[in-house]
Amino acid sequence: MGRKKAKETKSEYERSAKEQFVKVSDGSELYVLIFDKVKQPKEDIAIYFIPGMVTVFPRWEKVVEELNENYKVYYIESREKTSSKLVKKAEVTIKRISEDLSDVEKALGLDKTKYVCVASSLGGTQILENLATQTITPLGSVLVGPGVEFHYPRWLIFMFKITPIFFIRMVKPLLLFLLGYIWVDRKREPEQSEAYMRSIGEANPRKLREVIFDMAKYNSWDLLPKINQRLILVGASLDKVHEADFALRVANTLLNCTFVDLGSSKAAHDTPVVELTREFIKELTGEGPKIKEVILQPDHQES
Repeated sequence: MGRKKAKETKSEYERSAKEQFVKVSDGSELYVLIFDKVKQPKEDIAIYFIPGMVTVFPRWEKVVEELNENYKVYYIESREKTSSKLVKKAEVTIKRISEDLSDVEKALGLDKTKYVCVASSLGGTQILENLATQTITPLGSVLVGPGVEFHYPRWLIFMFKITPIFFIRMVKPLLLFLLGYIWVDRKREPEQSEAYMRSIGEANPRKLREVIFDMAKYNSWDLLPKINQRLILVGASLDKVHEADFALRVANTLLNCTFVDLGSSKAAHDTPVVELTREFIKELTGEGPKIKEVILQPDHQES
C-alpha cells in the first residue's frame, strides 16, 4: 500500500494531527503525529505514545483520542515502520530503535517537560531499555505487554532467511485479500478488517526482516532489576496469543511496578487503558492513591 493509498484510509482524527519528521543521531528520520488540540486540559502533562511493531494508528486511535481530551499526545512511529526515512546501511535492531526513542524525546523537548509514556509490545521494550540506562525521563510509564524476549517459531525465522524480499512483496496483495475478505468478516468487522489490511499494506519487508532476526535472539531480563522508575504493567490474561503469566513475571521482576490485568486484549487496547492512565497520572501528581494490583483468577474474579 503506497503512501497516497494509506493517506486515503486515514480517519478525520488522524488527519487532524500535526505531522513531523524528527532526525535521530544516525541521520535517519522518524515520523511523529502530534495531537495538541486538548479539549479539557488537566495536569500540564504530555503523553509519549509508542505503539508495537507493525501497528498502524487505527489500532490505537480510540485510546489516543480519549487521552487527547485531557493531554497533548505525541505518537511515535519507530524505524521498523514504512514511514521512517533511513540512511544507507541503517541498523534496524532493538538497541538502535531504543536509542531513537531517547533522541526523539530530546528533539521534541519532552526532556524539559512532564510526560508519561504509554506503550505496547515492542514499544514497551524500548521504554524498558531506556529506563534501565536512564536515557529518558518520564514521570512514569504504562506498558501493555512489553517484550523482554520474543518467541518466534524456528520455521518462521528460517522462512524469512531464505525468502527473497521481492517475493514477500509479490504475495502482499494475496495477504491483503485474505485479511480483508476471508480471515476477517469485512461486513461485521469493517474497522478490524481495514486495520489488518493497512498493517500488511504499510509493512516494509526489509525493515521487518532485520528487526525480527534481532528480536528472535533478544533477552533483557537482566535489565529489569536496574529499573527504579514507577511503572504500570498491563496484562491480558484471556488473550490466547500470549502466555498468561508472562506479563506478571515481568512485573514481579521490576522494583516499582504494579500489575493490572485487564483480561482481554480488546480491553488492553481500549478505554480501560485510558482510565488507568488517568488514575496513574493522579497518583504521580499526588492527587490520587497508588494504583492497586489486579490479578484475574481462573474464574476471572479479581483478587
